[in-house]
Amino acid sequence: MSHRLSSDRLRPIDEHLFELHSVFRQSALALLVSAAIWSFFVDDMLGLWTMSHSPSGALSIYGPYDWLEMRWTAILLLATLTSLPYFFWCLRRFANAGLLENEKNWLNLFLVGNAIGVPAVLWFVWFAMIPGYLETAEVLESIEGVTAHYDARELFTLASGISWILVVGVIMSFALGLSQLLGVFGADSASFRWRILAIGGGVLVLTMPEVFEGLRVLIALSTMALADGIARTTPVAPLGARRFLVSDFKGIDGTIERIAVLDCSCEGACPSAAHVRLRPGVARPRCAALCLEPCEQDKILELVSRSGLTRLVITGCDGSPVPSRLTESLAESDCLLQGMGWLDIPNASNESWRRQSLMTHFSQFEDIVGK
Repeated sequence: MSHRLSSDRLRPIDEHLFELHSVFRQSALALLVSAAIWSFFVDDMLGLWTMSHSPSGALSIYGPYDWLEMRWTAILLLATLTSLPYFFWCLRRFANAGLLENEKNWLNLFLVGNAIGVPAVLWFVWFAMIPGYLETAEVLESIEGVTAHYDARELFTLASGISWILVVGVIMSFALGLSQLLGVFGADSASFRWRILAIGGGVLVLTMPEVFEGLRVLIALSTMALADGIARTTPVAPLGARRFLVSDFKGIDGTIERIAVLDCSCEGACPSAAHVRLRPGVARPRCAALCLEPCEQDKILELVSRSGLTRLVITGCDGSPVPSRLTESLAESDCLLQGMGWLDIPNASNESWRRQSLMTHFSQFEDIVGK
């Protein structure tokens, strides 16, 4: 039986999928429109870029097709940078209904930071780093009576390659962060995270220009590590994780149980069960005070519904302080609520006793508590 949480709006799953499809369709259309618009201005942009860096004509194009390659690469890069904020905004609007307030704040900060930081970094690369490189080369490698000429294509390839690395890195970190916020992967399953990292790293290795030859793998690994580090700054989930691995266990009466041990600190009054080892397959959510926090109550109901839990064991109290709305919802879901009552037992401050307490409590199930 499904339960409607305090922040839920009842919508069919196909409506969510259609909305996500609409996000990608609109973003693709925005990319095409941006590319068409930039195709009219790219020649002027490239002309201003080359002249602003080398008014005396030190930049030269040596290949017959180099100009076309530069032109289309610039169109693609400018169109991507122009449409990227719109793509992020659409995804944020799609995910907004499923995020908590602190998660929305993290996502907004990430988007605003990239909206300011990415253009600033690209401006530095194109209008400060490349001219600085030319000035340094002229000072260190100047020969009297010889006028230096530099291949504009190679310099353009270097700058566009750095820009592409930045764009892919931002997309990777956004995809990882949003996936963690939506609970696509968690502490028990990191396969999806590695898929995103592998795809992003593979794209970089395959698409980086020749000027980065020999550094492709190193740059890809560094970008993957940085994107993963940024994504790990997402707010901690209300239950400690957004997904839990839950397995079937067999009771002594032959019934199949799916179990969660809720490590409730009871506002810091109850000792933690975090260091008590349980076999994989038992969900280990954590909360500050289940009886006081509506958000944690909603997330518990969501965990029960999503994982099909049949037994919820609270470590701190005996279950009596739990609000009636939650206990009734658990009963409707055929989930048995039990309490260990550690708050009322002086020996609960001893970790060995807590371990033995859990072993005794779960002795009725096969292969549940680690020996």
